[in-house]
Amino acid sequence: MKKLFGVLFFAAVAVVSAFAEITFGGWVRTLPTFVGSDGKDIKTCATAVSWGEHFWSRFDATWISEDGKAGLTMRLNADSNGVNLHDDVGIWLKPIDMIKIQIGWHENFGELRGDLCYGSWDWLRPSTIVIEDEGITFSSAPNKQGLGLEITPTDTLKIVILTPLEAVLQRGDYGFGETCVETAFTFGEIGTVKAGFFGEYTKDTVEGDSKKYGRIEAAFDLIGIEKLFVTVGAAFRLASSDYWKGNALTDASKINELYMLKTALGASYGITEALKLSATFATLLFNKDVANNPATVFGVGVNYALNDALGLVADVRMLMPNNDKDATLSFMMGLDAAINSNASLGVGFQGVVGLGDKATPSALQIVEAAGNNKFVWAVPIKAELTF
Repeated sequence: MKKLFGVLFFAAVAVVSAFAEITFGGWVRTLPTFVGSDGKDIKTCATAVSWGEHFWSRFDATWISEDGKAGLTMRLNADSNGVNLHDDVGIWLKPIDMIKIQIGWHENFGELRGDLCYGSWDWLRPSTIVIEDEGITFSSAPNKQGLGLEITPTDTLKIVILTPLEAVLQRGDYGFGETCVETAFTFGEIGTVKAGFFGEYTKDTVEGDSKKYGRIEAAFDLIGIEKLFVTVGAAFRLASSDYWKGNALTDASKINELYMLKTALGASYGITEALKLSATFATLLFNKDVANNPATVFGVGVNYALNDALGLVADVRMLMPNNDKDATLSFMMGLDAAINSNASLGVGFQGVVGLGDKATPSALQIVEAAGNNKFVWAVPIKAELTF
């Protein structure tokens, strides 16, 4: 399927390029970490990015027809494993102004995801981030090859439907169980209310019974107060009793996959032109067969501009898992320097520590703890380039 889509995509590029406006852009972030500790030994680490283990770059290209009714998007990702098409690659058409149809890979299709990103999310990500800053209050559709439909009957109403064709080809009719439907309504300059169903339909290969069905989510983004942004949301996962019984929670990193009910809140406030505070909080409840106690995650971050070129960033985050495990605490401090309008260079200090004998093993992206209750730390250098 991927090879076929690639052939069709580049054939369409050749056709559309003759009559389209073409734009290019790119982004690179790397975090070489030359020194760190696993709680036992000082060691040289490796080059990483915020969400992986390798030097990583992204190249974007778009083609848009002169009448704005057709186009192509292409994202090339490159790391030490090679170059591939991923995340956001597709052909789109607008037969009428209110309807957009896209075929391909979709990242945050419809742009309704509820994000609040700050601090260590943009550096080495610690094990305390089990609920991602991207989509903390409202999810995006899964990033799979599919057919997307975006309907905007008015300026204030948006409806998004995404069916992962890749899943349908792999699993037949059951693949349609991963279809996602989202809607959003904006109240003037006050904010936006969102609701959606995100299919997670699975089929037991032995018994043929459905185990997991999907999530119902709702959220509200407040934008009506100057310098303040607030996002709040809730998600409820639908699954059979057999699914819960077969998935006891033994690893805190699986919290986001096994909750039954999640409530989340995020806020950011610009106190002055130079100072901005951010905070997130989420609590997760589980079916009694998965875990007896709720889990809680929260964090606070600060950004402070020293001048037009230098900025300080810091955050503290905590994970309090269940099953009688103690908390894990992470913190970071960093200094970013703007080289020019396209590039920046920074250095930081990050640490993660388990706060009890039964604490979740600490981890800091590429630095794994030597054992429980260990203080893991690293000194990353962050280089970033956009064009």
